[in-house]
Amino acid sequence: MSWSEADQTEWQVLDVAGIDRTGLTAARRWAETKLDRLRETDLIDTLIVVGELLENAYVHGGGPRQLRIRQSHDTCEVAVADAGDGEPKMRAPDHDGGRGLLLVDQLCLEWGVSRRDDGKLVWARVECSEG
Repeated sequence: MSWSEADQTEWQVLDVAGIDRTGLTAARRWAETKLDRLRETDLIDTLIVVGELLENAYVHGGGPRQLRIRQSHDTCEVAVADAGDGEPKMRAPDHDGGRGLLLVDQLCLEWGVSRRDDGKLVWARVECSEG
């Protein structure tokens, strides 16, 4: 997925700029309203992915700029834009964390990072169906 793909009109976009984590709950609730047609298990999986990508942007990316969601007939795509230059990497879990991307990797068909001069877009594609 390229950054320009994520700018297409079929994406639903929530601006979440800043590093204040108080917006995390509101962003998750927003995502839940946008995905309300999904089967419950697919909704839960997708919301876990949303939460992990947002949390990673807060911890490692200087705070998210946008949360983007796009749903098709069999997949949900989630993308979080941030200004960080670090590369998300899976690591062995320890007492400091390391479980988030492992969970994303298990729940998603695929995930990755698209770079841009002003930051990056971390995206994930989850298999979903309407309930």
